[in-house]
This record gives sequence, C-alpha cells and structure tokens, in this order.
Amino acid sequence: MDDKTDKPDSLRTEAEVRIAKEQLVLVNPQPGEELLHKLLHELQVHQVELKMQNEALRQAQIAMEESRDRYADLYDFAPIGYLTLSREGMISEINLTAADMLGVFRNKLLTRRFSQFVTETDRDRWYLHFAGVLKHAQRQHCELVFQREDGSRFHAQLDSLKVVNALSSDELEKASSLHTENGGAFSIRIALTDITERTQAEAAVIAAREYAQSIVDTVREPLIVLDGTLKVVSASRSFYQNFRVTPEDTLGRQIYELGKRQWDIPKLRELLETILPHNQVLEGFEVEHDFPDIGKRKMLLNARRIAGKEGTTQLILLAIEDVTERG
Repeated sequence: MDDKTDKPDSLRTEAEVRIAKEQLVLVNPQPGEELLHKLLHELQVHQVELKMQNEALRQAQIAMEESRDRYADLYDFAPIGYLTLSREGMISEINLTAADMLGVFRNKLLTRRFSQFVTETDRDRWYLHFAGVLKHAQRQHCELVFQREDGSRFHAQLDSLKVVNALSSDELEKASSLHTENGGAFSIRIALTDITERTQAEAAVIAAREYAQSIVDTVREPLIVLDGTLKVVSASRSFYQNFRVTPEDTLGRQIYELGKRQWDIPKLRELLETILPHNQVLEGFEVEHDFPDIGKRKMLLNARRIAGKEGTTQLILLAIEDVTERG
C-alpha cells in the first residue's frame, strides 16, 4: 500500500483511539438508534481528524516561518552582498550587506538601475558583463569600481548567474513583456564581494616594484636580481646595455640560460651554489669569461643574499663591475 493510502488510515486510527475513552455504549438499542450511533461516531472521528490535520498544518506553518526567518537572517547578514536584477538591470532584491556597500537604505534601492552605481569608466565593462550573463548559462565573473551616492568608491568582484523563474499561467500573461523561456522569466543573481583592500595591496606591490626597479636602473654598474631558484626577477638598464641582451630574453629565466648559456660560468656557479649559501654578503669575487658578443671580460662580483624568516633565500642581488681595462 502506498503512502497516500497509509496516511489517511493512520490518521483515522489515531482519531478513533483518541475518542475511544469517550465513546458512548448503547444498552438495548432501539430500532434506528444503532444507525444514529454509527453516524455520530463517524462525525466524532471526522472532527478529530480535522483537528489533527489543523494542528499538523499549524506546526508546518510555524516550521516554515522559522525556516524563512533563518533564511532571511542568513541572506541579510551574510558577509557577501547578494542582489537580484531584472532583465532590464533593475534591482528587485538586495540584502543588507549589499545595501551597506552601495551606501543607500535598502527600501530606496528597489527598482533602481544597478548600473548607476558603477563608475563611468567601468560602465562599458558592466554592460558587456551583463550582456554575457544574459547570453550564457554559466556563471560570469567581473571586477568593477563602484561609486556610492556620497562620492566614495570601492572595488568589487561580481559573480553573476542567469536564472529562470518558474511562473504560473496568470503570471506568464502579466510577464508577457519580459523575455521568457521554457515557461519562466529571466532574473540575474549577483554575489558582490568587496575587494578594495586586495586591490589596494596589489597596487602597493606594483608601486613598490616600480620604485625598486627605478632604483636598480639608476645604478651605473650592471645589477641583476635572482630568486631562490636563480631565476632573474629584475635587471638594471646597464646590464642589458653592457651584455647586449633584452628583458624578453632575460626575465624569468635561470641565469645560466641567458644569452645562449653565456652565463653558465663555472666560477659563477661556485659563487651562487657553494659560497653564497653560507655567506650573507660576498664582495670582490673575481670572474673571467669570454662572452660571444662582447669578448673576454674580467669582472668583480658583489653578491648579497636576502634570506626570509625561515632562512630560505628569497632574493640574491648580484652587482657586476667590469675591470677588464685595469689589466
């Protein structure tokens, strides 16, 4: 027997158990009284069944309201902003976190156009992102700069997804002006993550790198910076000029691979792999080598190892002084 049959039977059984203690017993029933007694019993059972069903519905309603309240709390106070846009880009739903990001009370954001909070310089990128979301079923990502009504700005990452909302026949008639597909109307769900601190940190790293490179370029002697695996992180302008190499052929390569392996010098290997790991600084290390493009050179190498907190080498600064003409 399936669940649809079992459930009414169990409900009736429980109802009959509840009224069994109050059930009237007829003694010497007169004609017609027994039928009346059966009808009364059926009415009592039905009444108890209705009470039980109403109680079950009330409990289900309470559970549903509690679940809805929990969802609302999770939605509103999530650390990430959530909002829903119509196909026209109007805000239809938004949580408190996203409203705080935009700096406007939530009730004043509904039905407003989301694009008005995107800075003018990023607005074309927003339109391209929005068009891509409408076109594709996969989640789309984008980073934009937003401007609040008070003029302050913040950087945010958008994770957007097109969803199809199922509609009833009446709703479909009312939504005839909307773009529909498979019995549903489009809406766009967006997760909004504030990445201002990350963006500022990245900008600070770039600025620091550019500042360090400007210092390196002012040094007259050729200077090269290596990482722990002896790959070139940076090189000075004088290095490129003196040894006739380009940044494209230098950066990211191991020093021994530079210029058709012209830097694969036994004495240089001794310095970098044997001596320097045991010394923080080394000055005046003499190396002679015949370079294919510039000829034989006599050089003094000054090296400094910059170690990290765990003692591992983070960077190696290698300054090269050409003393060939000194004899």
